[in-house]
Amino acid sequence: MVQEELVAWLCGRQYHISTAESCTAGLVAAGIVNVPGASDVFEEGYITYSDRVKKKLLGVSGETLERYTAVSSQTAREMAAGAAKAAETEVAVSVTGYAGPDDGADGTAAGTVYVGVYFQGWTETKKFLFSGGRQQVREQAAAGAVRYVLEVCRRKEQELG
Repeated sequence: MVQEELVAWLCGRQYHISTAESCTAGLVAAGIVNVPGASDVFEEGYITYSDRVKKKLLGVSGETLERYTAVSSQTAREMAAGAAKAAETEVAVSVTGYAGPDDGADGTAAGTVYVGVYFQGWTETKKFLFSGGRQQVREQAAAGAVRYVLEVCRRKEQELG
């Protein structure tokens, strides 16, 4: 299970993680804390469903939300960095997207999800397109976010030496 791998990886380095979730509404955090030992690495999770709360709790800029919308790589990046800053963690993961059944007002397809990963001052994002109903998209997004944060952290650790 990828959540177990992530918790073990974080524990082995004494890193801490925080989450910032919109469309997944806590599924990423729930998957992580379901793993024994997660209390050693999990700090805080933010469910920031509205733009107002993304700005208030995570420091996402109004300009970013206005120019790129809440469902964008730019917003995912700011959400991840904001969660890391607010929780004072070395690692953070963010998820924002359209779970469906409707497409976004701007025509972005339902199932479009952006995941942001913050790792020790560096942030990366990735766009995903999931299919299925609303709950299926949310579950796929949560699982994809955990896989992606582990992938990014491992890669950046190697790059940074």
